[in-house]
Amino acid sequence: MKKKENKRKEKTQRKEQKFINFYPIDKNFLPAIFYGFTTTKISPITKEDKSKASSLKENWVKANKDLHWLFSENFVEERITFLRHFTENMTGIPQPATIAYEADNLEQRGKKAMNLEVIGTDKSIAEAILIKTAIAILRENDVKDITIDINSIGDKDSMGKFTKDLVSYYRKNLNETPACCRQNFKKDPFYAASCKNKLCLEAKEGIPTSITSLSDESRKHFTEVLEYIEIMGIPYNINNCLLSDRRYCSQAVFEIKGKIGKSDKEEIFAIGFRYDGLAQKLGFKKDLMGAGIKIFLNKDKKSKLISKLKKPKIFFIQISDEAKHKSFEVIEVLSFFGQR
Repeated sequence: MKKKENKRKEKTQRKEQKFINFYPIDKNFLPAIFYGFTTTKISPITKEDKSKASSLKENWVKANKDLHWLFSENFVEERITFLRHFTENMTGIPQPATIAYEADNLEQRGKKAMNLEVIGTDKSIAEAILIKTAIAILRENDVKDITIDINSIGDKDSMGKFTKDLVSYYRKNLNETPACCRQNFKKDPFYAASCKNKLCLEAKEGIPTSITSLSDESRKHFTEVLEYIEIMGIPYNINNCLLSDRRYCSQAVFEIKGKIGKSDKEEIFAIGFRYDGLAQKLGFKKDLMGAGIKIFLNKDKKSKLISKLKKPKIFFIQISDEAKHKSFEVIEVLSFFGQR
């Protein structure tokens, strides 16, 4: 029995080591390492992953054409694949874990991308780390005038109340609602409320917002995320039309925008959300609390793979919420010198 048990442990350790070993990373995404992310290579997207993703995102993509490419380019598939891969290889890995991995191939759109995940915690620090790391990556790649659009759909109870309020609103105002929003309302009230058509925006006076429907716990979570953003000194806007799909998202959803080079055109360079409960919906035995962000860079940036890292000379740890807030400043200083 002992021999079998030892072999099982050795096999598990090999799987864990394979999962957490450093994997070569594009130099343009190197700040993720300095913010504590471990790089890895996840298993390929399977047909089953695609099938599950399709059932989750089909209507959302159709209703949000302005975000179509963000959600259609394996955005949801990758999250499902990551959860599957992590579940199959995570035994014994300390949580919360911060993982970075190469995103789907976007060369045809002139983009390259990296996914960052904070898995194993429902705390607001997860979103804060994702946003902070993404901004560090974007700044290193000459993105300027960075701003954040953010919103929250809250937990299950919050989403239930918001849906109920939206249904009541649209039923009372359906005649004054533009045709496109009426069609979207039939699919899901969230789709209608997220429409950014100018005509629709003008007709939405008095429409309920997801923030007003947040439970006490979700309101606290969202407030903490905003506090972290304020500590970072990044301008942000609460965008009531920024609604993620409740079938695979929860709590905060955010976009990071900016301008690159001499261009005055504002672009979306990152989009992220929390996905508590998704693993359970997908049939995994254990639910995994987590949040993720996908970061996009222009393909014209020169790529160079970093295959070896210097051994760290400093180990940083914080205790208490106040120290947690200050830790971002400390990490930024350490990462600055670490890259020099």
